Amino acid sequence: CSSLTSIELPAALTSIGERAFAHCSSLTSIALPAGLMSLGGNAFEDCSSLTSIALPASLTNIGVGAFEDCSSLTFIELPAGLTSLGDHAFWDCSSLTSVELPTGLTSLDKCAFAHCSSLTSIELPAGLTSLGEDAFLCCSSLASIELPAGLTSLGGRAFMDCSSLESVELPAGLTLVGESAFRRCSSMMSIALPAALTSIGERAFAHCSSLTSIALPAGLTS
Repeated sequence: CSSLTSIELPAALTSIGERAFAHCSSLTSIALPAGLMSLGGNAFEDCSSLTSIALPASLTNIGVGAFEDCSSLTFIELPAGLTSLGDHAFWDCSSLTSVELPTGLTSLDKCAFAHCSSLTSIELPAGLTSLGEDAFLCCSSLASIELPAGLTSLGGRAFMDCSSLESVELPAGLTLVGESAFRRCSSMMSIALPAALTSIGERAFAHCSSLTSIALPAGLTS
């Protein structure tokens, strides 16, 4: 549907299926009905002309790769009731500059914002306990991020190749830093590891060329 520029969806619509509008490269905007509750996997994948989309308050689930490769998408507001954000949901949304995650979200799945190279800021919800693998991989414009106090694990490659990341404060309850979590974060000069940390994965801080010193916690076992 590469020539489709707009579409009007019925008010009674509650679900949009997988790949419903995938590769509709001329679609610039779409109004989602107020009662929509679920957005299927890859629903808007590669809608490369889509610049913004208003998500209804009723939406609770965004499927795997729902907005993958939406390279013109600059901003999106996620509804407060959202509880599930699938893998690769915003993969390679290279124009996305900022996003605020809803308070009800407790985990961020694999590659959720990977390769969002224009992303400069993101606000993580206080209830977030897990950050998946590759969550912010190659977010090369991200300079700083505040991790919520309840976060206990940081997935592998979570911030790998975030070359502008200068500082990050790890929460006191963090017990695991996954492999290559901060690999090639070449602007990072310092990081304080929490006392509760027991495991640091392979190459977690490899090629952090600006990092001058790091103090390992007493309880570290691996």
